[in-house]
Order: sequence, then structure tokens, then C-alpha cells
Amino acid sequence: MLDDRAESDFLARMETSQVLLDEARFWQYRMSHEKQLDREELMNSSNIFRTALCTLLLTTIAIAGDSSASAYEKGTITQQFSAKHKSYDVKGGTNGYQINNCADFQNGQVVEYRVQDKNLYIHREDGKEYKCAIEAELAGLGSSTDADSAPALPKYQKGTIEGYETRRDTRVFGGGGGGGAPGSPVSSSTRYAKVYELHGADLIYKIDYCGRFQAGQFTPGQVVEYRVDGSRLYILHDNNKEYSCQVEGTRKPEDAKPAEAGAQSGGPSPAPATPAAAPTASTAKLSITSVPDGADIEVDGNFSGNTPSDLEIPEGEHSITVKKSGYKNWERKMKVVAGSSVHLNAEMEKTTNP
Repeated sequence: MLDDRAESDFLARMETSQVLLDEARFWQYRMSHEKQLDREELMNSSNIFRTALCTLLLTTIAIAGDSSASAYEKGTITQQFSAKHKSYDVKGGTNGYQINNCADFQNGQVVEYRVQDKNLYIHREDGKEYKCAIEAELAGLGSSTDADSAPALPKYQKGTIEGYETRRDTRVFGGGGGGGAPGSPVSSSTRYAKVYELHGADLIYKIDYCGRFQAGQFTPGQVVEYRVDGSRLYILHDNNKEYSCQVEGTRKPEDAKPAEAGAQSGGPSPAPATPAAAPTASTAKLSITSVPDGADIEVDGNFSGNTPSDLEIPEGEHSITVKKSGYKNWERKMKVVAGSSVHLNAEMEKTTNP
């Protein structure tokens, strides 16, 4: 539909075109019935005819432009929670489209859109448009009601943040470790991660790296809504947005209280078990993998296990050697800091000897 101003302009142009056409027809009649017309009258009739045609052409273009600009229909945005990459569904009437992450929309947001070629254009408040690539067309919307066609939203559970600890993660690169080329300079990077404990309905989750650049920051005792999908835990925030967190481990709530159970039964309280690979105040955690795996690990010349393994080593300088029959020895000298976590990947080279 045209607005009042556009409609008034359109009618004025049509009226002008009609007047010029009437005059052009008059001169055409005179040219066909009167044999003698002076040169000035002939030029005048030709100019009027050309003007009428140009006006009609401009009016037609204006109509096409107005109709294309107003060819929007209303639709509802739905976020794709389970997609590997962020995307949206746009549903309007009997049509539905899945579009890429072309802008930041809210779940349930009503928009005006139009479809052209393989793109979907969403009208903005400033009069411009978001250009979104159509990834797929959604079928089967014609016979369903609004309630039936609405996608099922993810179900959240309530949980409580019990606390957190700060962990320092150090990764070593170069020299064949961490995927580096043999002989390349050794370098390392360190970052600090907040590791939260979230007490859920059935499990206690150990999570970290929540959101991009750890944007998800929580406080002990905070109640959150969450859902779990594989190795990721999603925490709801700010009206249907989510922080994506890495799940590092889970345990049942009763597993955390073995000492308390012993005290209630009158028996001795067993000491809580500490994983051998967990860093303490004077040790660091060393995770070693190799390609291929199953290689021997030596720390300072002493056999310490086979790859892949998580080891606990004292703070200070160490010599790490990975050995496997048929491959060259992989060696690394490094200095670790207490409380840190170091990851090494030994990419073994086959020996040339048969």
C-alpha cells in the first residue's frame, strides 16, 4: 500500500500524463486531416508526444519502485538454539525461512521482511534493510496453526552457582609440541579461567569458559536457568540469550560427602581421594598426548606412563621424553609453575632405518 504522500504524487503524475496524451492525440488528428501544417506546429506536436511518453515511463517506474518498497510481510523470529552456528527462523503466514546470523534478533521478535532471489531483507527502523542469506526454506507451514507451527523452545532447569576457583592454563607451542614443526622455537601462552560449580537438579556440573571471552560471570548463591547439550552447558540470560559453557566434569551431590556419611555412621572418616593429575600448591598438571599414541613417557629420565596421560609434576625445570619403537625420540625441556596446567602433543617421526 502507498502512503498518503506517495498516493497524491502518483495521482498528480497520472493527471499530467493524461493531459499531455490528450493534446498529443489532438495534434495527431490535425496531422492526419490537415495536409498543410507549418514547421513550428509539427515540432510542437512532436515535442508534446515525446514529453507524454517520458512522463508515462517515469510514472511506471515510480509505481514499480513504490510497490517493491512496500512488498513487506510480517514474520516472527525464532532463534536456533541447537544449531552449530547461530541462525534464525523467520515465519510469516504460510512461508518460512532459515537465515544466517545477519544481525542480532530476539526470540519472538516480529519483523517486516521481503524475499528477493536467495536473500531475505528485513526492514530496519531507519528505513534501511538487513540483508540475510537464506540457508533453507521451511516446509509444511500452510496447514498448521500458529500454535502448531511454533517450534518447541528448549527446556531449562534451575540451578545454583555454589562457587568457583581460578585456574591458570598454560599451553606450549613450537619445537614439535602442540602441533609445531620440529626445531621451531618454543613458546607458551597462559590464560586464567574461572571454573564454576553449578548445583543442578540431579548433578553438580564443573563448568568453565562461559561465553565469548568468558563474558558469563556468576556469583556464589546465584540461581540460574540452564540446559545441557552434550559437552556444553547453556545458561540463560538477558531475555532468551545464552552463555555457552564447557562442561569439565559432573558428579552426583551425594558423592561430595563421603566424610560426612562416615561420621554419621560412627565409623572412621575416610580421606577424600585426590586425582593424581590434579595440581596442588607445589605441583603442576602435565597432559601429554602423542601421534601415534601408546608411547612411553619419561620425566627427567624416569618412566612415568604411556600416552595419553595426565601427570602431576613438581614445580621447576624438567626434561620430558616420549619414546616409541620405530620412531625418533621426542624431547622437550620446560619449566612449570605450581598450580598451572600444561598441554603437550608429541608428533612422532618415523625412523628411516628398516
